[in-house]
Amino acid sequence: MDKKSKILAAATRAFARHGYESVSVDTIVEKAGVAKGTFYYYFKSKEDLFLSLIGTGIDHLSEHMFLEASKTKDPAKRVSSIIESQYFYFAKNKDFCRVLLSEIWQFGSKWKQKYAPRRDQYILSRVEAINDGKKSGLFDQKLDSKISATAIFGMVATSALDSAMYGD
Repeated sequence: MDKKSKILAAATRAFARHGYESVSVDTIVEKAGVAKGTFYYYFKSKEDLFLSLIGTGIDHLSEHMFLEASKTKDPAKRVSSIIESQYFYFAKNKDFCRVLLSEIWQFGSKWKQKYAPRRDQYILSRVEAINDGKKSGLFDQKLDSKISATAIFGMVATSALDSAMYGD
């Protein structure tokens, strides 16, 4: 594993267990087994690291879901593959799931503004599958696609977080 990946992995574990505010750069570099200068070679600050961690995680999740959803044209199977791939991604990446949901979703989170464009992009890509289902007659035309996509994300993420915290 390269040094940047070690830093990201150590930060993800630390943020998942202790929360962003409680974790210092010193803790991260100690857990990663790298020098503090190495940290600053890759990241400007702890905030920069956090945004990179969230961005990379969301990108991987989106790529994984897109790959699975693109295997079929059937709207019902696409929605199902989106749900399954999101759940299994979060189940495999439990610490990332904890960080994403606990830091981003908490009331008054300072990250909401910075995370919103990625969230919107992610949700919008799921809306397409629901809209295809509406066009094919699978889903009711009155169904609000954005609310449905958001609800699906929330239900699956919450289920995965519950599993990560309390076991299967």
